[in-house]
Amino acid sequence: MQRRRTLLRGAAASGLATLWHPVAFAVVYMDIDQARKVLLPQAASFTDWPLTIDAQVSAAIETATQHRIPPGFGPMGWTGLDAQGQQAGFVLADKVTGKFELIDYAVGFSADGAVTQVEVLAYRESHGGEIRSLAWRQQFAGRKAPAAMRFGDDIRNISGATLSCQHVTEGVQRLSALVGMRLRKKP
Repeated sequence: MQRRRTLLRGAAASGLATLWHPVAFAVVYMDIDQARKVLLPQAASFTDWPLTIDAQVSAAIETATQHRIPPGFGPMGWTGLDAQGQQAGFVLADKVTGKFELIDYAVGFSADGAVTQVEVLAYRESHGGEIRSLAWRQQFAGRKAPAAMRFGDDIRNISGATLSCQHVTEGVQRLSALVGMRLRKKP
């Protein structure tokens, strides 16, 4: 028992204890109900948009975005309806991995499929939270279709948040592809 305490004290003194007990970092900025109101304020109500990501849909998304779909891709979606019951737009929420941890985000789309806004709902990385800045998120506004949101070309990087920027951009592209597919199915 004495030897074990001595080893633990030695590990703590040498800084090895931090390897055994990493510090967790997470900030939740808003929940999905709050995000829907922010992303699509003209909507008086929301209805669920059940999203089924089968092999055909996955292949179409990968073709549209030129990126593979990561494991666990399973966004949630809602159709926003105005006071007269007409389609006002869409809100989709998803998660991507930043460098190591998940980033929860949601995207608003107008009725014609253009991005209205991107919101970071929860950020768990210790660095790179700058992706939540309005200036970075506004780069997506008005863009329609994945090809209009190329990371490094259309959407600039933030130094120190490269992977978070890239992965959120790819995520927004995937959600944009889903909205585009839905709009093309309408008569």
